[in-house]
Amino acid sequence: IIIDSKPHLKKEGVEYLSKWVKKLYLVTTNKKHPAILLKKQFPNIEVFLYKDKINLSTLLSTMKKKYFVNKITIQSGGTLNSSWIREKLIDYVSIVFAPCLIGGKNTQSIIGGSSLHTEGDLIHVKALKLVKCDVLKDSYLHVKYKVINETKITI
Repeated sequence: IIIDSKPHLKKEGVEYLSKWVKKLYLVTTNKKHPAILLKKQFPNIEVFLYKDKINLSTLLSTMKKKYFVNKITIQSGGTLNSSWIREKLIDYVSIVFAPCLIGGKNTQSIIGGSSLHTEGDLIHVKALKLVKCDVLKDSYLHVKYKVINETKITI
C-alpha cells in the first residue's frame, strides 16, 4: 500500500512496482496521479482516491473488510507517522536506532505534524511500553514498544 498525493511516485515508478508486486494499492488525493492513468494497462493496480484528505481509519477498515488484511507494517515519514499515532491507529512501534547523531533545526523527526501548544493538545501524547530490545550488529539497537493509545494525562 502506497500513500502518495503529490505524487512522489512518477509514471516509471508505478510501472516498475506494478511489474514487481502481485497487487499495488495506491492511496491518493491527486486525481491526476500516474497510477490512475496506468490502471488499464496494469490490472493489478487498485487506486483509493480520496477527495480532500485521506481517511486512514476508513482505509484500514476497507483493507480489512474487502481484502482481508489483518496486519500491516507501516514505513512512513514523520508527518504521516503523526497522523497514524494521533488517530490511535498504531498498536506497536518498532524502531531501529543507528549509532549516529544527526541534528539540525529542519531535520525531520520520527513524529512530525503539528506541535503541541496547549494543555488540551496533551491528548496526543502516547506512552510506550517496552516489549523487546535487541542489540544488533555494529551497535544498532532494535526496540519494539506497545503503544498505549489511552494514555491518561493529569494536569
